[in-house]
Amino acid sequence: MSTLKQLLLSPIRFYPSLLFGSATVFQNPDNRVSHGYNWDGVNSLPYALPIPRQWPDGQPGIDFMINAVEADGTFYADLYDSDDAKEISIHVYAWKDLGTDIQYRVFYDCSGISDGYYTIKLFQTADDALLLESEPLLIAEWFDDMIPLEYSNFENDFGIVYDDDDIKWTGRVMVPVKIFDPSPQFEKEVYKDDPGTLTTLRSTVQRVFNFESMPVPVHLAELFSMTFANSELYLDRMKVNSEAAPESELIEGTNLKQLSGTATLVDFNDEYTREKVETTKTDQSADWGADSYTNGSSSGSLFTVNDPAPIAAPSGVISDDVTYVDDDIILVKVDLTDLNNSDFPYHSLASSAYKLRFKEWGVNWIAYQMSGAGTFNFYIRNDIPDVAKFTAELTIYKLSK
Repeated sequence: MSTLKQLLLSPIRFYPSLLFGSATVFQNPDNRVSHGYNWDGVNSLPYALPIPRQWPDGQPGIDFMINAVEADGTFYADLYDSDDAKEISIHVYAWKDLGTDIQYRVFYDCSGISDGYYTIKLFQTADDALLLESEPLLIAEWFDDMIPLEYSNFENDFGIVYDDDDIKWTGRVMVPVKIFDPSPQFEKEVYKDDPGTLTTLRSTVQRVFNFESMPVPVHLAELFSMTFANSELYLDRMKVNSEAAPESELIEGTNLKQLSGTATLVDFNDEYTREKVETTKTDQSADWGADSYTNGSSSGSLFTVNDPAPIAAPSGVISDDVTYVDDDIILVKVDLTDLNNSDFPYHSLASSAYKLRFKEWGVNWIAYQMSGAGTFNFYIRNDIPDVAKFTAELTIYKLSK
Protein backbone atom coordinates (compact mmCIF):
# COMPACT_ATOMS: atom_id res chain seq x y z
CA MET A 1 0.00 0.00 0.00
CA SER A 2 1.37 3.42 -0.95
CA THR A 3 1.60 5.99 1.82
CA LEU A 4 1.08 9.53 0.55
CA LYS A 5 2.48 12.43 2.54
CA GLN A 6 1.10 15.96 2.18
CA LEU A 7 3.57 18.80 1.96
CA LEU A 8 3.37 21.85 4.19
CA LEU A 9 2.91 24.44 1.44
CA SER A 10 1.02 22.37 -1.10
CA PRO A 11 -2.07 24.48 -1.89
CA ILE A 12 -4.71 21.70 -1.77
CA ARG A 13 -5.48 19.82 1.44
CA PHE A 14 -6.23 16.08 1.44
CA TYR A 15 -7.93 13.79 3.95
CA PRO A 16 -8.32 10.02 4.34
CA SER A 17 -12.09 10.58 4.09
CA LEU A 18 -14.40 13.57 3.83
CA LEU A 19 -17.23 11.72 5.54
CA PHE A 20 -17.78 13.05 9.06
CA GLY A 21 -21.31 12.16 10.02
CA SER A 22 -22.84 13.30 6.74
CA ALA A 23 -22.44 11.76 3.29
CA THR A 24 -23.83 14.77 1.42
CA VAL A 25 -21.90 17.72 2.85
CA PHE A 26 -18.19 18.40 2.38
CA GLN A 27 -16.33 18.45 5.67
CA ASN A 28 -13.10 19.97 6.85
CA PRO A 29 -11.62 17.81 9.63
CA ASP A 30 -8.61 20.12 10.01
CA ASN A 31 -10.88 22.76 11.47
CA ARG A 32 -13.12 20.40 13.45
CA VAL A 33 -15.94 21.61 11.23
CA SER A 34 -19.05 19.63 10.38
CA HIS A 35 -22.79 19.96 10.49
CA GLY A 36 -24.19 19.07 13.86
CA TYR A 37 -20.74 19.25 15.49
CA ASN A 38 -19.75 22.27 17.58
CA TRP A 39 -16.16 22.52 18.75
CA ASP A 40 -15.51 25.09 21.48
CA GLY A 41 -18.26 27.30 20.11
CA VAL A 42 -16.90 27.21 16.57
CA ASN A 43 -19.73 26.52 14.16
CA SER A 44 -19.71 25.02 10.69
CA LEU A 45 -19.22 27.32 7.69
CA PRO A 46 -18.82 25.48 4.36
CA TYR A 47 -15.88 26.43 2.16
CA ALA A 48 -14.57 25.33 -1.24
CA LEU A 49 -11.07 26.24 -2.44
CA PRO A 50 -11.26 28.39 -5.63
CA ILE A 51 -9.38 26.83 -8.55
CA PRO A 52 -9.12 28.72 -11.89
CA ARG A 53 -9.04 26.60 -15.01
CA GLN A 54 -5.70 28.14 -15.89
CA TRP A 55 -3.36 30.70 -14.29
CA PRO A 56 -2.41 33.92 -16.14
CA ASP A 57 0.98 32.51 -17.18
CA GLY A 58 -0.64 29.43 -18.75
CA GLN A 59 0.08 27.03 -15.88
CA PRO A 60 -2.63 24.47 -15.03
CA GLY A 61 -5.26 25.36 -12.43
CA ILE A 62 -4.85 22.12 -10.50
CA ASP A 63 -1.17 21.90 -9.59
CA PHE A 64 0.17 20.48 -6.31
CA MET A 65 2.96 18.35 -4.86
CA ILE A 66 2.66 15.16 -2.83
CA ASN A 67 5.19 12.57 -1.65
CA ALA A 68 4.90 8.79 -1.95
CA VAL A 69 6.67 7.45 1.12
CA GLU A 70 7.10 3.98 -0.36
CA ALA A 71 9.04 4.25 -3.59
CA ASP A 72 7.59 0.98 -4.94
CA GLY A 73 3.99 2.16 -4.46
CA THR A 74 2.26 4.05 -7.25
CA PHE A 75 -0.99 5.98 -7.35
CA TYR A 76 -3.27 7.74 -9.82
CA ALA A 77 -5.55 10.78 -9.53
CA ASP A 78 -9.09 11.46 -10.78
CA LEU A 79 -11.37 14.49 -10.58
CA TYR A 80 -14.92 13.84 -9.27
CA ASP A 81 -17.94 16.14 -9.55
CA SER A 82 -20.41 17.04 -6.78
CA ASP A 83 -22.46 13.92 -7.61
CA ASP A 84 -19.36 11.79 -6.95
CA ALA A 85 -19.07 10.88 -10.64
CA LYS A 86 -15.63 10.74 -12.24
CA GLU A 87 -15.00 13.74 -14.52
CA ILE A 88 -11.44 13.27 -15.85
CA SER A 89 -8.10 11.66 -15.05
CA ILE A 90 -5.41 14.00 -13.73
CA HIS A 91 -1.75 13.90 -14.76
CA VAL A 92 0.65 12.42 -12.19
CA TYR A 93 4.32 13.12 -12.90
CA ALA A 94 7.31 11.80 -10.91
CA TRP A 95 8.90 15.18 -10.14
CA LYS A 96 11.90 14.20 -8.02
CA ASP A 97 13.49 11.09 -6.49
CA LEU A 98 14.08 11.73 -2.78
CA GLY A 99 15.87 8.49 -1.97
CA THR A 100 13.30 6.19 -0.38
CA ASP A 101 10.51 8.66 -1.27
CA ILE A 102 9.38 10.11 -4.58
CA GLN A 103 7.85 13.58 -4.95
CA TYR A 104 5.03 13.78 -7.48
CA ARG A 105 3.57 16.76 -9.29
CA VAL A 106 -0.16 16.33 -9.90
CA PHE A 107 -1.68 18.75 -12.41
CA TYR A 108 -4.50 19.43 -14.88
CA ASP A 109 -5.41 22.59 -16.78
CA CYS A 110 -9.21 22.04 -16.38
CA SER A 111 -9.99 22.99 -19.97
CA GLY A 112 -13.46 21.76 -20.86
CA ILE A 113 -14.46 21.41 -17.20
CA SER A 114 -17.80 23.02 -16.34
CA ASP A 115 -18.02 25.53 -13.51
CA GLY A 116 -18.88 23.76 -10.29
CA TYR A 117 -17.75 21.85 -7.21
CA TYR A 118 -15.28 18.97 -7.41
CA THR A 119 -12.88 16.87 -5.38
CA ILE A 120 -9.65 15.08 -6.31
CA LYS A 121 -9.28 11.44 -5.30
CA LEU A 122 -5.93 9.65 -5.12
CA PHE A 123 -6.05 5.87 -5.63
CA GLN A 124 -3.61 3.00 -5.12
CA THR A 125 -2.64 1.70 -8.57
CA ALA A 126 -2.33 -1.93 -7.50
CA ASP A 127 -5.86 -2.41 -6.15
CA ASP A 128 -7.71 0.91 -6.84
CA ALA A 129 -8.01 1.56 -3.10
CA LEU A 130 -8.85 5.17 -2.16
CA LEU A 131 -5.84 6.75 -0.45
CA LEU A 132 -6.79 10.42 -0.03
CA GLU A 133 -9.56 12.82 -1.04
CA SER A 134 -9.15 16.57 -1.39
CA GLU A 135 -11.04 19.36 0.26
CA PRO A 136 -13.89 20.64 -1.96
CA LEU A 137 -12.77 22.66 -4.98
CA LEU A 138 -14.72 25.33 -6.82
CA ILE A 139 -13.52 25.39 -10.44
CA ALA A 140 -14.28 28.42 -12.65
CA GLU A 141 -12.70 30.51 -15.42
CA TRP A 142 -11.58 33.19 -12.92
CA PHE A 143 -12.65 34.83 -9.65
CA ASP A 144 -13.12 38.60 -9.84
CA ASP A 145 -13.34 39.07 -6.07
CA MET A 146 -10.02 37.32 -5.40
CA ILE A 147 -6.38 37.68 -6.35
CA PRO A 148 -3.71 35.05 -7.07
CA LEU A 149 -1.12 34.40 -4.38
CA GLU A 150 1.97 32.78 -5.92
CA TYR A 151 5.02 31.53 -4.03
CA SER A 152 8.28 29.66 -4.56
CA ASN A 153 11.63 29.46 -2.81
CA PHE A 154 15.25 30.00 -3.88
CA GLU A 155 16.15 26.64 -2.29
CA ASN A 156 14.22 23.45 -1.65
CA ASP A 157 12.46 23.83 1.68
CA PHE A 158 9.17 23.13 3.48
CA GLY A 159 9.33 19.58 2.09
CA ILE A 160 8.89 20.81 -1.49
CA VAL A 161 11.36 20.44 -4.34
CA TYR A 162 10.74 23.73 -6.13
CA ASP A 163 13.34 23.00 -8.80
CA ASP A 164 13.72 19.60 -10.49
CA ASP A 165 16.81 20.70 -12.50
CA ASP A 166 14.59 21.17 -15.55
CA ILE A 167 11.76 23.57 -14.73
CA LYS A 168 10.64 25.33 -11.56
CA TRP A 169 7.40 24.86 -9.63
CA THR A 170 5.36 27.72 -8.17
CA GLY A 171 2.56 27.19 -5.66
CA ARG A 172 -0.62 29.13 -6.40
CA VAL A 173 -3.86 29.77 -4.55
CA MET A 174 -6.72 32.27 -4.99
CA VAL A 175 -7.35 34.40 -1.90
CA PRO A 176 -9.97 37.09 -1.13
CA VAL A 177 -7.45 39.80 -0.29
CA LYS A 178 -7.57 43.52 -1.06
CA ILE A 179 -4.50 45.73 -1.44
CA PHE A 180 -4.89 49.35 -0.39
CA ASP A 181 -3.38 52.45 1.26
CA PRO A 182 0.17 52.79 -0.14
CA SER A 183 2.46 53.83 2.72
CA PRO A 184 5.96 54.49 1.33
CA GLN A 185 8.86 54.25 3.77
CA PHE A 186 12.40 55.50 3.41
CA GLU A 187 15.75 55.61 5.13
CA LYS A 188 17.86 58.71 4.65
CA GLU A 189 21.39 59.52 5.73
CA VAL A 190 22.19 63.26 5.74
CA TYR A 191 25.16 65.47 6.58
CA LYS A 192 24.49 68.67 8.53
CA ASP A 193 27.11 71.41 8.18
CA ASP A 194 27.77 74.34 10.54
CA PRO A 195 25.08 76.64 9.10
CA GLY A 196 22.60 73.77 9.43
CA THR A 197 22.36 72.91 5.74
CA LEU A 198 21.35 69.30 5.14
CA THR A 199 23.07 67.34 2.38
CA THR A 200 21.70 63.92 1.40
CA LEU A 201 24.37 61.21 1.50
CA ARG A 202 22.16 58.22 0.82
CA SER A 203 18.42 57.66 0.44
CA THR A 204 16.54 54.39 0.18
CA VAL A 205 12.80 54.30 -0.48
CA GLN A 206 10.43 51.36 -0.21
CA ARG A 207 6.96 51.15 -1.72
CA VAL A 208 4.86 49.60 1.03
CA PHE A 209 1.14 48.87 0.98
CA ASN A 210 -1.36 47.39 3.40
CA PHE A 211 -3.53 44.38 2.73
CA GLU A 212 -6.40 42.66 4.49
CA SER A 213 -8.57 39.69 3.68
CA MET A 214 -12.18 38.78 3.78
CA PRO A 215 -12.90 36.05 6.37
CA VAL A 216 -11.16 32.81 5.33
CA PRO A 217 -11.04 29.33 6.93
CA VAL A 218 -8.24 28.86 9.43
CA HIS A 219 -6.37 26.34 7.25
CA LEU A 220 -6.27 28.82 4.34
CA ALA A 221 -5.19 31.60 6.72
CA GLU A 222 -2.38 29.30 7.89
CA LEU A 223 -1.25 28.58 4.32
CA PHE A 224 -1.38 32.30 3.39
CA SER A 225 0.74 33.24 6.42
CA MET A 226 3.33 30.48 5.86
CA THR A 227 3.87 31.49 2.22
CA PHE A 228 5.41 34.74 3.50
CA ALA A 229 8.39 32.64 4.63
CA ASN A 230 9.20 31.97 0.96
CA SER A 231 11.84 33.97 -0.91
CA GLU A 232 9.60 34.51 -3.96
CA LEU A 233 6.10 35.86 -3.30
CA TYR A 234 3.58 37.50 -5.63
CA LEU A 235 0.29 39.17 -4.74
CA ASP A 236 -1.90 39.87 -7.75
CA ARG A 237 1.19 39.17 -9.90
CA MET A 238 3.21 41.88 -8.14
CA LYS A 239 6.43 40.67 -6.54
CA VAL A 240 6.43 41.52 -2.84
CA ASN A 241 8.39 40.74 0.32
CA SER A 242 7.85 41.15 4.03
CA GLU A 243 9.90 40.79 7.20
CA ALA A 244 6.86 39.80 9.24
CA ALA A 245 4.11 37.24 8.86
CA PRO A 246 0.57 38.56 8.36
CA GLU A 247 -1.52 39.00 11.48
CA SER A 248 -4.64 36.87 11.80
CA GLU A 249 -7.64 37.27 14.06
CA LEU A 250 -10.22 34.57 14.75
CA ILE A 251 -13.79 35.71 14.17
CA GLU A 252 -15.69 34.69 17.27
CA GLY A 253 -18.17 31.86 16.82
CA THR A 254 -16.83 30.77 13.42
CA ASN A 255 -14.05 28.71 11.86
CA LEU A 256 -12.87 31.86 10.05
CA LYS A 257 -9.96 34.26 10.42
CA GLN A 258 -9.27 37.70 9.02
CA LEU A 259 -5.73 38.46 7.82
CA SER A 260 -3.97 41.79 7.67
CA GLY A 261 -0.44 43.05 7.20
CA THR A 262 1.97 45.04 5.07
CA ALA A 263 4.07 44.07 2.08
CA THR A 264 6.88 45.81 0.23
CA LEU A 265 6.98 45.94 -3.56
CA VAL A 266 10.19 44.32 -4.78
CA ASP A 267 9.96 45.40 -8.42
CA PHE A 268 10.08 49.17 -8.94
CA ASN A 269 8.52 50.87 -11.92
CA ASP A 270 11.07 50.88 -14.77
CA GLU A 271 11.21 54.68 -14.79
CA TYR A 272 12.42 54.67 -11.19
CA THR A 273 14.79 51.73 -11.33
CA ARG A 274 18.02 52.60 -9.56
CA GLU A 275 20.05 49.76 -10.98
CA LYS A 276 19.36 48.86 -14.59
CA VAL A 277 19.68 45.22 -15.60
CA GLU A 278 20.23 44.66 -19.30
CA THR A 279 18.11 41.92 -20.86
CA THR A 280 19.02 40.61 -24.28
CA LYS A 281 16.80 38.58 -26.61
CA THR A 282 18.45 35.95 -28.77
CA ASP A 283 16.75 34.07 -31.59
CA GLN A 284 17.88 30.47 -31.18
CA SER A 285 16.90 29.64 -34.79
CA ALA A 286 15.93 26.16 -33.66
CA ASP A 287 14.39 24.03 -36.41
CA TRP A 288 12.31 20.87 -36.17
CA GLY A 289 14.44 17.74 -36.13
CA ALA A 290 13.41 14.11 -35.80
CA ASP A 291 9.76 13.07 -35.74
CA SER A 292 7.78 9.89 -35.17
CA TYR A 293 4.54 10.76 -37.00
CA THR A 294 3.64 8.24 -39.71
CA ASN A 295 3.06 11.03 -42.22
CA GLY A 296 5.18 13.89 -40.94
CA SER A 297 7.80 16.01 -42.67
CA SER A 298 9.85 19.02 -41.62
CA SER A 299 11.45 21.80 -43.59
CA GLY A 300 13.50 24.02 -41.32
CA SER A 301 11.15 25.60 -38.79
CA LEU A 302 7.98 24.34 -40.52
CA PHE A 303 6.58 20.89 -39.71
CA THR A 304 3.64 19.31 -41.54
CA VAL A 305 1.77 16.21 -40.40
CA ASN A 306 -0.99 14.43 -42.31
CA ASP A 307 -2.58 11.64 -40.24
CA PRO A 308 -6.34 12.22 -40.74
CA ALA A 309 -7.31 8.88 -39.14
CA PRO A 310 -6.91 8.39 -35.38
CA ILE A 311 -3.26 7.61 -34.76
CA ALA A 312 -2.42 4.15 -33.44
CA ALA A 313 0.62 5.10 -31.37
CA PRO A 314 1.80 8.27 -29.58
CA SER A 315 3.66 10.41 -32.12
CA GLY A 316 5.75 13.55 -31.81
CA VAL A 317 8.24 15.95 -33.33
CA ILE A 318 11.29 17.37 -31.56
CA SER A 319 13.27 20.58 -32.09
CA ASP A 320 17.01 21.06 -32.42
CA ASP A 321 18.93 21.56 -29.17
CA VAL A 322 18.33 24.83 -27.31
CA THR A 323 21.04 25.99 -24.90
CA TYR A 324 20.39 27.94 -21.71
CA VAL A 325 22.03 29.12 -18.48
CA ASP A 326 20.56 29.59 -15.02
CA ASP A 327 17.51 31.90 -14.84
CA ASP A 328 17.20 32.27 -18.62
CA ILE A 329 13.66 32.78 -19.85
CA ILE A 330 12.94 30.70 -22.95
CA LEU A 331 10.07 31.93 -25.14
CA VAL A 332 8.72 29.40 -27.61
CA LYS A 333 6.49 30.66 -30.43
CA VAL A 334 4.49 27.99 -32.25
CA ASP A 335 2.18 28.94 -35.12
CA LEU A 336 -0.34 26.11 -35.55
CA THR A 337 -2.60 25.71 -38.60
CA ASP A 338 -5.41 23.16 -38.59
CA LEU A 339 -5.63 21.33 -41.93
CA ASN A 340 -8.73 19.19 -41.27
CA ASN A 341 -10.41 19.00 -37.83
CA SER A 342 -7.18 17.99 -36.13
CA ASP A 343 -6.92 17.48 -32.39
CA PHE A 344 -4.71 19.98 -30.60
CA PRO A 345 -1.24 18.49 -29.96
CA TYR A 346 0.50 18.56 -26.59
CA HIS A 347 3.70 20.47 -25.85
CA SER A 348 6.52 19.95 -23.35
CA LEU A 349 10.26 19.98 -22.91
CA ALA A 350 11.42 16.69 -24.38
CA SER A 351 13.35 15.93 -21.17
CA SER A 352 10.15 16.19 -19.14
CA ALA A 353 6.97 14.10 -18.97
CA TYR A 354 5.12 17.26 -17.92
CA LYS A 355 2.96 18.16 -20.93
CA LEU A 356 0.03 20.45 -21.73
CA ARG A 357 -2.34 20.53 -24.68
CA PHE A 358 -2.29 23.62 -26.92
CA LYS A 359 -5.29 25.91 -26.46
CA GLU A 360 -5.83 27.44 -29.87
CA TRP A 361 -4.83 27.46 -33.51
CA GLY A 362 -2.66 30.30 -34.67
CA VAL A 363 0.22 31.77 -32.66
CA ASN A 364 0.90 30.20 -29.24
CA TRP A 365 3.52 31.52 -26.82
CA ILE A 366 5.02 29.24 -24.13
CA ALA A 367 7.46 30.53 -21.50
CA TYR A 368 9.91 28.54 -19.36
CA GLN A 369 12.17 29.79 -16.59
CA MET A 370 15.24 27.58 -16.71
CA SER A 371 17.32 26.22 -13.86
CA GLY A 372 21.06 25.59 -14.08
CA ALA A 373 22.74 25.32 -17.48
CA GLY A 374 22.25 22.83 -20.27
CA THR A 375 20.25 22.07 -23.40
CA PHE A 376 16.69 20.96 -24.08
CA ASN A 377 14.43 20.20 -27.02
CA PHE A 378 10.93 21.54 -27.49
CA TYR A 379 8.50 18.71 -28.16
CA ILE A 380 4.96 18.48 -29.53
CA ARG A 381 3.02 15.24 -29.75
CA ASN A 382 -0.37 13.61 -30.21
CA ASP A 383 -1.68 10.64 -28.27
CA ILE A 384 -4.03 7.81 -29.20
CA PRO A 385 -6.66 8.31 -30.70
CA ASP A 386 -5.93 11.88 -31.85
CA VAL A 387 -6.32 13.12 -35.41
CA ALA A 388 -3.08 14.83 -36.45
CA LYS A 389 -3.39 16.94 -39.61
CA PHE A 390 -1.78 20.33 -39.09
CA THR A 391 1.31 22.49 -39.59
CA ALA A 392 3.53 23.85 -36.82
CA GLU A 393 6.03 26.68 -37.36
CA LEU A 394 8.61 27.07 -34.60
CA THR A 395 10.56 30.12 -33.35
CA ILE A 396 12.51 30.09 -30.09
CA TYR A 397 13.82 33.16 -28.22
CA LYS A 398 16.02 33.35 -25.16
CA LEU A 399 15.92 36.23 -22.66
CA SER A 400 19.14 36.52 -20.66
CA LYS A 401 20.07 39.01 -17.96
